[in-house]
Amino acid sequence: MTTHRLAHRLHPALTWVLNGLEGTPLKQPLTDRLTELLAQTALEPAPDYRRALHAHLWMLDRAASESLTLTAAGYLAPAQVKALAAELPEMADWHFSMTREVDTYPVLAFREHLLSAGLLRRYKGKLLLTRPGKAAAHDPELLWEHLADRLVPSGDDFTTAATVLVLAHWSTHREGRIDGTAIARALTELGWQHRDGSPVDSREVWPAANATWAVIGNVGRPRASRSLDRIPSPEARLLIRDALFTQVPVDGPSP
Repeated sequence: MTTHRLAHRLHPALTWVLNGLEGTPLKQPLTDRLTELLAQTALEPAPDYRRALHAHLWMLDRAASESLTLTAAGYLAPAQVKALAAELPEMADWHFSMTREVDTYPVLAFREHLLSAGLLRRYKGKLLLTRPGKAAAHDPELLWEHLADRLVPSGDDFTTAATVLVLAHWSTHREGRIDGTAIARALTELGWQHRDGSPVDSREVWPAANATWAVIGNVGRPRASRSLDRIPSPEARLLIRDALFTQVPVDGPSP
């Protein structure tokens, strides 16, 4: 029986985080999580990109028709807020008002994510497609690759490190909350601290976690989406894998 070997190249930010944790007791648990992610997803087929990215494609389609209007304050119009909320998987457990975008955080965060990912742009009171947005609107697999390439922020700052650690935890998440305390400890080990020398607190992990969830929480159907027990969908785990690792060819099959 012939088996084919797989090799993966790590995202530069992940390499940076792992190198920064070298010699600490926190590197091995992180490595174990990443190994688990690769082992459990190595033989999984590609997801149904169109179904997994339904909400993203819905927004791109509306932008293509120039129907995403903004208020004078720069928010989505109330009718669009309600329409988008009906498409967002993360909104399944939302029990609050959906009249204004500013009061509907998941909708606002998702829309801002599409802007920051370079898929949408503001122009004369509307949200329109960018050039990458136009290409991705007609190619769900290209959209997937675009999102994976931008899931981890560029740079070597606190937000980048926090995002890498949050993604690693969410990729192997089963139930309950991700371990914000462990992530905060890792960030402290990487050199971040307060001006008075005190370590990073778990509460400081959540801004990066919330921003990340605006993406992965709307990929597929999350098993849970409430802020205290968010569990990504199987498709979202694959997106995390594709963000943190790039599969590279290995010469020839193994015997």
